[in-house]
Amino acid sequence: MDNLPRYSSLTIKRLLRSFDLLRRYGTARKIDNLLRAEFSYRRREVEVRHLPYLFRADPTTRCTLGCPYCWRSQKPPLPPVDLSPETFAASFAPFASTCLLVGFQMFGEPTLNPALPQMIEHAHRTGAATYVSTNLQMPQHETIDRLLDSGLDLLTVAVDGANEATYRRMKPGGDFALLNDNLQYLFDRRRQTKADTHIGIQVLVTAFNEPELPAIGALARKLGVDYFDLKPTALLPDSSWLPRDKRYRFDTYRKRNAACAFPWTNITLLADGNFFPCCAHPGQFHLGALGDLNAGEFFNSPPLQDIRRQIKTGQLTGLCAGCELNNAPRF
Repeated sequence: MDNLPRYSSLTIKRLLRSFDLLRRYGTARKIDNLLRAEFSYRRREVEVRHLPYLFRADPTTRCTLGCPYCWRSQKPPLPPVDLSPETFAASFAPFASTCLLVGFQMFGEPTLNPALPQMIEHAHRTGAATYVSTNLQMPQHETIDRLLDSGLDLLTVAVDGANEATYRRMKPGGDFALLNDNLQYLFDRRRQTKADTHIGIQVLVTAFNEPELPAIGALARKLGVDYFDLKPTALLPDSSWLPRDKRYRFDTYRKRNAACAFPWTNITLLADGNFFPCCAHPGQFHLGALGDLNAGEFFNSPPLQDIRRQIKTGQLTGLCAGCELNNAPRF
């Protein structure tokens, strides 16, 4: 396994997959805002003078799988709802001038929302890079065609097993044969259309798929992926899921104190149209909609300032106190 990539916590990793993305989307204003955000985070400023440079949109709360290491399996269920393209466009507009990357992922399978390619296209028209993470369990190849045609920049496919038994254990409800068929079609179609989408494979490593990492790596090389990520997860059901190799254990990378950067660098739009500060499970908490506030006022609203203050002092309450990721490294 020594020839497999090690986990590394790289700053804004998905944004800076290649300098080409920064060249294509990094205007002077956006770069200045990014630097201000990073400086503000390092100083743990409560009141900030920048806007988020990463925008996360949750296309849907729906999913056909029941992964045991997912928020969906460990927290109260969220009502099924899809984000409308109109809500996305209106909510994203105030942040578009400083946003470098829009990530379409959160609690559901993004491709279940038929409007996903339309929202990707809109983000591109405003000058932002785009990212999608998917389980690639779509029954029709047309969904893949529409994703590649949308101009999507980065597409990560979750491949958490090298055979049917392991895949179903990791992703109950999943179809391993369908995954392989869609993977082959995805890479064949990219070659045929000469789409610019960078495609990678991600594995959330557990004790059950750890022995299969070389086989998954071989599949990645055969397909011709642009990146191959092996990542730990903080949401394992119990200790029997822990990988033997400590490189793939989440606790190996935990910080001593709260280290979350999301309240300085990100803003999340939930599928119901409310904003949220991060990637944790919201429960009953949300930031609401912008309403009459401009983007700067909203990003400095009392709830967000309070969250930043908690992280700065280490005195976590409410949402942050119950978050398994509050002392996680920056992925």
